[in-house]
Amino acid sequence: MRFNKTYKTCLVLSILLGISRLAFSEEYLGEYLIKVSFSQARLTLFEGEKKLKEFPVALPRVTPQLPIRGKVLRIEKDPFWFPTLETRRFYSKKRKVDLPLIVKPGDPKNAMGKAKIIIKFETPDTDPRIRIHGTNDRDSIGQRVSRGCIRMYNEDILELISITENKTTMVLFKP
Repeated sequence: MRFNKTYKTCLVLSILLGISRLAFSEEYLGEYLIKVSFSQARLTLFEGEKKLKEFPVALPRVTPQLPIRGKVLRIEKDPFWFPTLETRRFYSKKRKVDLPLIVKPGDPKNAMGKAKIIIKFETPDTDPRIRIHGTNDRDSIGQRVSRGCIRMYNEDILELISITENKTTMVLFKP
């Protein structure tokens, strides 16, 4: 009887630990997984373990604490952009451009491009304003130039969201 109780306890613990490991592993299986490699400046889309597509990206100038994990919360096509006060100051000082509080879709000043992916981060201390989005600055792709977000060519972000829209999609930023 004692053996049976110990066995059951071990079984329950191993199941719980297995679920916990799955929830935080790189291979967490939503329907899709977006991996952003900071060492390669690439975004790779997986369906389960099958690699579907790879895209070049622009990365933040300053590398955040990695890995960062999250889940796609929402996708917005033709998004508005709400630049932060520090972003507006940066644009004013470095680019001599005065940004409004809200930049409309289609405006050449709109840094979000044609679409943005809003992520709910699971990793503590991750800036919740970080997005994956299109860009109006094609020359930035492949560079470390953003103020925190991951930038993609507009046609690439549109392709990415056409595949993942309305699907459970996990996100992993890795070294």
